[in-house]
Amino acid sequence: MMNTRSRSLILALALAPICLSADEPNKGIQGQKAPDLNITTWYQLPEGKTKVELSDYKDKVVAILFFQHWCKASQERELPVLKNLVEKYKGNDGIVFLAIQTAFEGFIENTPDKLPVTAEKFGLKIPFGHNLKAPEFPGVSGTYKPGGTPWWVIIDRKGIVEYNGFILNEEEAIKGFDKLIAGLPVD
Repeated sequence: MMNTRSRSLILALALAPICLSADEPNKGIQGQKAPDLNITTWYQLPEGKTKVELSDYKDKVVAILFFQHWCKASQERELPVLKNLVEKYKGNDGIVFLAIQTAFEGFIENTPDKLPVTAEKFGLKIPFGHNLKAPEFPGVSGTYKPGGTPWWVIIDRKGIVEYNGFILNEEEAIKGFDKLIAGLPVD
């Protein structure tokens, strides 16, 4: 029997466009240790930094939104959720938000110069990274295995991927973040 949460997710998936990547066979790495990001192109880094890495955020919850500039679902649905969550947790040093543009297609549109455009459009003052996925070097797309964009990855305080998926329900995310920040398990 399908619970209400599963029905809601299926309904949301059916109604909302998602920018899928057809060449990613195994989606996500939930339950695994979060690998390094290894991204060299960043915008809005903390003062004195030339890049960020997960090791910069030890004992913090890390929420990452993988997006593409041209992805309608990223622009219309998940970037606004990210904005709301960043505002909700402003000043809370137990959680960090990152946005990473994973250009696995649409290379002419999904360029590093779109990072400030997206940050400004949503009023986000968080680090934005850019990863170009090339067959010989899949980078963060190869290690995190997002199923396309938008794609959320939530990493707990111990560095384990607690959640990954296309949609983040804002209310449920807040409940989960509050537990993760407190060091409690999420049901």
